[in-house]
Amino acid sequence: MRSKEMAKLAGVSVRTFRHYHSLGLMPEPERSANGYRDYSPADLARLLRIKRLASLGFPLSQVGSLLEDIDDESSQAGCALQGRTAQSALDELDRELELQIKALERQRKIVAQLKSEGLSPDVPVRFGRLLQRLQRFESVSLASGDERMALLLAGHLYTDSEMSELERVVDALEDESVASRLAEVDRRCMALAPDASKKERDAVVEDALSVLRPLLERFDAANWSGEQTERDRLLDEAANEGLNAAQRDVTGRIEEAIAALLLTAP
Repeated sequence: MRSKEMAKLAGVSVRTFRHYHSLGLMPEPERSANGYRDYSPADLARLLRIKRLASLGFPLSQVGSLLEDIDDESSQAGCALQGRTAQSALDELDRELELQIKALERQRKIVAQLKSEGLSPDVPVRFGRLLQRLQRFESVSLASGDERMALLLAGHLYTDSEMSELERVVDALEDESVASRLAEVDRRCMALAPDASKKERDAVVEDALSVLRPLLERFDAANWSGEQTERDRLLDEAANEGLNAAQRDVTGRIEEAIAALLLTAP
């Protein structure tokens, strides 16, 4: 038989058949005088066995050695399924499949949550819910590509503690007076010219802190202490993307002031 006939009889593609060759799973006969390789019934039997083991979920990297073990045990015991190696391999595969099924069940549960709540699938569910809430506030504009990028990075890189802190702050924004005051401060910060005077910048910083001081109990000092990591620098870079020098100065000073207040709080 030629390779195309072999593949057709076994129900695999020629490409798959060649892949088995490249992995050393299938023997490759010498070419005959006409230039074609001639495969035997034994080769077809091996191909069918490989296909069967692969369909059960055995990794191709294990199939070759498993076939050898089954053949050895079959010749000694008369029945491959009575061989200890084959049984052990099946037990291990069964455990792996059980883990895969549980993982798929978890994935389906998450997909169901995303569908039922209309959440974005490119961020964790918990952060997707926060994004939905943030979109209702005037102080957060997700139309900006820079702001969305910063939020997406935070959604994937924030720790559980940082996420809980953000949730508590967003809870505070449910108060319309807090949300509107913060929106006004944000508007003034974004209106600063690159060469804004120190007096202008100081005024924005002070007004921002007047809004945020009452919310300090919602922050976690542990999230604002310790040395800055590469992740922290990346998040800062994303948050400052698109800001001019004055705006960066203001946002940086606000963060420093919050950290100082948290670390000196009784």
